[in-house]
Amino acid sequence: MKPSLQRLLLTLASGGLLATGYVVSKVLMSRGFAAATVSLFQVGGAAAVLGGVLLLRGGRVPMAPSTLRYFAISALIAVLASNVLGNWVLARIPAGVFTLMVTLSPVFTSLFNAALDRRLPAPTVMAGTGLGMLGVALVQGPRVQAVGGEQALALVAALGVPVLLAAGNVYRSRHWPRGLGAPAAAAGTLLMQSIVLVPLFLGVRGAPRALEMGAGTTWALLALLVLVTVLANVAGSALQRAAGSVAFSQVGYVIAVTGVLAGAIVFGERLGVLFWPALMLVFTGVVLVNRAPATRAPSVPLQRGSSSQLA
Repeated sequence: MKPSLQRLLLTLASGGLLATGYVVSKVLMSRGFAAATVSLFQVGGAAAVLGGVLLLRGGRVPMAPSTLRYFAISALIAVLASNVLGNWVLARIPAGVFTLMVTLSPVFTSLFNAALDRRLPAPTVMAGTGLGMLGVALVQGPRVQAVGGEQALALVAALGVPVLLAAGNVYRSRHWPRGLGAPAAAAGTLLMQSIVLVPLFLGVRGAPRALEMGAGTTWALLALLVLVTVLANVAGSALQRAAGSVAFSQVGYVIAVTGVLAGAIVFGERLGVLFWPALMLVFTGVVLVNRAPATRAPSVPLQRGSSSQLA
């Protein structure tokens, strides 16, 4: 498979799965689950599944000090961005508006990389990023205007999510441990996230008993959230390893459009006539970015039992 096509498929898969995870989390929180409960079940369950698969395939999560440091820093950024700030914001503003904020992560990723490298991004990256932003603005602009004044604080706080996501993108691409495969990277980072989230979970009133609320459909939603998280993290790690931070950040645009589509299916929101042209703009932008040379695609050996691609 051509590298550009592989990166495109991984971008679409990662973005679609992450958007699905946001929607499922929103549904669970609307049923009374605290954000910390959803987050811990999500990452803990995904870490257990990935760790079990690695062991069955004869692999393992590396425990070298440098790799553990990589897991810890990656996990801390991810927890702050998605599980702490992201879920807090998501519980207070519409899912569609939240996904609009997430789409700013490619912009911050490009800016961070340009500042660190002291150079401008490639023309195809700049063009693709611009088209993606235009597509998202077409479909999300009316939703932002509908946000009430009492949600202004959550909207301001939401800007921290794409900043943290961009910082995580840049860190993971520039400090990826040599020989670390995508499934092992996802399992190690998720396991570290679980450890970080335990104090937050225990600090929520009634959180240890929250799982008793699970009826049949709720447990099915929790299982779906774990499955989506596993697939999204493996696809995302494979994309990060193969293409680098700028290409990986394009999943934000896919998240936005997929989130609007999922909102129409799950919450009955109207798509609007601008959805389909916006979808074409986003897809074109992602294709352009993935045609650019990868910012980090080193030739490193994989761990036993690991794979660098899903598609």
